[in-house]
Amino acid sequence: MPSIRTALLAAALPLLVHAAAHAQGSPPPRKRLDVITQGMTPAQVRALLGEPIRTSRDGRLTYLYYANGCVGCADDYVVVRDCRVVGARFDNPNRYVARADSMDATAPPPAECALAAAEPARPPVRLPDPLPADSLRHAPAGPRDLNPGGAPPAERRPLVAPDGPTAPGAPEAPAAALPQQDPRAWRAQLTLRRPVTHLVAVPAASISSPTAFGSQQGEAFVGAAYQARTRFTHLSDGAFVLGFGLGDRQRYVGLEVAATSYSTLRGGGPLQTGGLSFKLHRALSETWGAAVGYENALDWGGSDAGHSPYAVVTHIFRLKPDATQPVSALAATLGVGAGRFRTERDVVANRKTANVFGAVGLQVFEPVSVTADWNGQDLFAGVSVAPARRIPFVVTAGFADITRNAGDGPRFIVSAALGFRYLPPFFF
Repeated sequence: MPSIRTALLAAALPLLVHAAAHAQGSPPPRKRLDVITQGMTPAQVRALLGEPIRTSRDGRLTYLYYANGCVGCADDYVVVRDCRVVGARFDNPNRYVARADSMDATAPPPAECALAAAEPARPPVRLPDPLPADSLRHAPAGPRDLNPGGAPPAERRPLVAPDGPTAPGAPEAPAAALPQQDPRAWRAQLTLRRPVTHLVAVPAASISSPTAFGSQQGEAFVGAAYQARTRFTHLSDGAFVLGFGLGDRQRYVGLEVAATSYSTLRGGGPLQTGGLSFKLHRALSETWGAAVGYENALDWGGSDAGHSPYAVVTHIFRLKPDATQPVSALAATLGVGAGRFRTERDVVANRKTANVFGAVGLQVFEPVSVTADWNGQDLFAGVSVAPARRIPFVVTAGFADITRNAGDGPRFIVSAALGFRYLPPFFF
């Protein structure tokens, strides 16, 4: 029975490293607070956040993307319309977007409208209308607020003045008030035109061993697995899992909860035998994660999967800055655990020991990875594919017990998983 759980993990693990290998090479997350204010120009955004990792256009809207240091999330992005910031979405806790009660009606110089350092200057087409208060994600009051004294964000001095750097102590001309636009029209424009890379599927970084990345608030997944035969038998079997996340893995800590149904094809059918597993995980940076977990902390139906506590760390090595290039990333996982992670000899003798496990996953192409995984007992190896880039659906196939160190020989396993959100993005 433990082997069917290891096959099932291949279904869920691709979702737990979502966007880690996809995030393109960028500097480590900053410790200071970065506030983007409505009405800024692209040059002012670049002066504050640096060069974007990529840009895209959708009609009159332009998206400037920035890596957010959140493993498992889409990149942060700033929305620009006619050379002015009109909105943004940030998962990085050190970045906020603030509303401006009014904006400068003066057209910015063409140099202020360049989206990247190498891009030639181009004049703006027209000035945007101001956004209502509820159409932006504001910086909350408190220690993270750049302006705790209560002054409106529009009164802050811009990083780059229209005609050059602002001299210290120089007075600023009052901003001209612009007519307000219908809030519903702005909300529809900014929420319905999602960038096409908002959801990105990446292949698995492990087959049997858990990684240090997990689901957080608003994220969930379902998966199913099949193995041609179980250890020491000629009987096939299957299982499925449903999991969801709570908390914030970057600011605080995330909690992943997963319910697994074992012996789905035999031994009583679905939900007759199963277990409930938990994982506390933390994204330490864009490429590092750490977690502690307890597989089958609660079980029912006489499951023989066993209780398996563990601790694990995972690091993403970005081999190339562009995830679309071949051999762009490698994920390495190392952990220690009891239960199913013990050697087969210790399991048979019922010795309460701990053992080391680990996995290496190489992203050969953006949708394809190859993985080698030592789960503490034997070697697993396989190939993982994410067939649709915009749909977080991953299929993994391979073999278990390749070295015959445990069990009675190699066994074929295959799994599939689908990730989704159970809360809209504006809830977190």
